[in-house]
Amino acid sequence: MAITRWIEAHLTHLAIAWVSVMALLSCAKLAKAAGLGATMDWLALAAIPYLAIIIAPLLGFLLARNAFHSSNDAPGVRLALFGRWRSLRRQEAHSHPLYGTTGFLTSLLVGLLFGIVMRTGEFFMIQPALLAHAPAWSHILYLAMAAELAMMTFFYMICFVLALRRIPLFPKMLAYVWILDILAQIAIAASLAGVGLPVEVAEPLGTLLMANMNTVMISILIWMPYLLLSERVNVTFRQRVSATA
Repeated sequence: MAITRWIEAHLTHLAIAWVSVMALLSCAKLAKAAGLGATMDWLALAAIPYLAIIIAPLLGFLLARNAFHSSNDAPGVRLALFGRWRSLRRQEAHSHPLYGTTGFLTSLLVGLLFGIVMRTGEFFMIQPALLAHAPAWSHILYLAMAAELAMMTFFYMICFVLALRRIPLFPKMLAYVWILDILAQIAIAASLAGVGLPVEVAEPLGTLLMANMNTVMISILIWMPYLLLSERVNVTFRQRVSATA
């Protein structure tokens, strides 16, 4: 509970820190491109993907915060059909000792934020500055990876807000985003299959995409049973308890 409350109390500071660090990293990349002869027009174009990467999770946060106000309504269609459960009234669920984003759920919340930071940091470490005279395949690779990163951090931040505000849609939304993440890795591999990637680039890229997919699959293996069967998750997001309780 203490960690969750700290995150809620420092969301503005976390956003400022995010923008500051990402802006510094972006400026460093653009400065490197300028040192290699990039024009001001090209630097302005090259800055657009960095801006998208910085803004995407912030936009996801604001959209989810403004779009989802109530944690009162139980989900209309249940996909979690495992186990035997007894429905609770709204007041019963909210007063239940297991209600809330504490315990193991806190680890999931922190993991969502940490995943966004790590994934973005990986992009800045791996992807070189975008140069006008670089081969066409490098432009396609860069833009595909930047677009995928912005899209996924946007959706993972939406999941974070849903969990933080105890919105019943959270478990289902996270499952959808996991599927989207896997499909995004496959789409990148397919889009780059015919652009003439050099072997020294294609092999590390394939390893990276496979590593990303494995990370998602491991997350599913770890968290899906918990999201389906945890009493806390069911009380908080589905307003139900075990029938034997």
